[in-house]
Amino acid sequence: MASPLARRVVTLVLVIAAGIHGYIISFGRSFHFRDIDIHREIGRRFLSGEYLYANDYCYMYLPTTGIYFAPLLFFERNLSLVLRYAVAIGCLVMTIRLFQRMLGVETSARPANRLWLGVGAGVLVLQFILNDLDDGGPHLILLGILTGGLYAIWVGRERLGAAFVGLGIALKLTPALFVLLFAWKRQWRVATYTVLAVFFWILLPLPYMGAASWRDHHVEWINNALLSVFDRQVEGRQENELQKANLSLRHTMLRYLVAYPRTHRLRQVDPEYRPVLDLPSPVANAIVGAAALGLLAFFARTSKRSFDGPGDPTWAKDCAGTLMLALFLSPITWDQHLVWMIPAACVVVAAAARINGQLSRVGYVMLGLYIVLTVVLNYEVVGSAKWEMLKSYHHLGIAMFILFGLLLRSDPSPKTYQSSLGDRFTQPSNVVGQN
Repeated sequence: MASPLARRVVTLVLVIAAGIHGYIISFGRSFHFRDIDIHREIGRRFLSGEYLYANDYCYMYLPTTGIYFAPLLFFERNLSLVLRYAVAIGCLVMTIRLFQRMLGVETSARPANRLWLGVGAGVLVLQFILNDLDDGGPHLILLGILTGGLYAIWVGRERLGAAFVGLGIALKLTPALFVLLFAWKRQWRVATYTVLAVFFWILLPLPYMGAASWRDHHVEWINNALLSVFDRQVEGRQENELQKANLSLRHTMLRYLVAYPRTHRLRQVDPEYRPVLDLPSPVANAIVGAAALGLLAFFARTSKRSFDGPGDPTWAKDCAGTLMLALFLSPITWDQHLVWMIPAACVVVAAAARINGQLSRVGYVMLGLYIVLTVVLNYEVVGSAKWEMLKSYHHLGIAMFILFGLLLRSDPSPKTYQSSLGDRFTQPSNVVGQN
């Protein structure tokens, strides 16, 4: 499979498969109200001057998303879905290619190997990619925006990169962790540019909305964000967040730490629920808080090396880790959000293939366990009943921990690194999965 012809055949097969899948999703199934309909409604309300959050609608989105989603209304619903699907596929390919460049795969691996490394990373998160593409891939597109910004920073285009990362933060607040990463890496100028870009994108709807409407929307959004963070959301909105499919760090850990009463929302939506521990709520919440701080501290320790400027070989790993922290710390993390693990998958696959880093025996075992949890144990294989049982125990949340651990132990291998920018770096030694 190393010949140029074989590469073209594999690429053609992937393109055809994506085209067929996109057509089926957009035109080949009966109507079902999905996220794209919510996004189109946000755009419609914004353009018509209606209150975005009326009737508990769209309360998770900043008004900037009204501008972002408005172009979906330029086309009929199914056509807008297929067009967004095509953009999402482009962002998926771009994300993998740019992270491969930042990892040095573009210069250290043959084209055939780069293709298989990309396919391997895609397989590790395939079910999440498919779930996101069901709505046209909105999180793949947002990942593409962030990746474009991070790559621009990596090549020295700081203002351009900050503008893209700032847009990503204005569309979904959790990427604000990148501002902390920039500060931690002593990139004060990039951090400042990014904060300014966020303010620009947030202020952008102001002339169209008017000062009073813009202010009212942001006051309500801030109140809602605080209620979600502190688990004090109002009843109707709380039902949306209290789902067994919520894979955030807090919900995954509380599933094992507390015993919910029979009247609790999570007992009502989860017939497979069986309590594991029955700790008092203050104790359980303290453990969750300690775990969150532990993840941040572990990541801070592994990413403490300052940014070495354009071509820094550790930039990809640090950015991938920040994306995973955003998934852990978000109040709501659905499985389609896990496409943000694609960069982490690129880093781990490169280490597994010994292109950039390597895995120990323990690392390969943990990678195998991750594959079992996310690839083998899927809905089609285990069936509906067992799938619901697996979801009850947050098996995908456990897989997130495994991938995060592999990522943080995947420092570049001890060799001279040749980046795609032509800069050479001497990389530190570490083996994934070793104590």
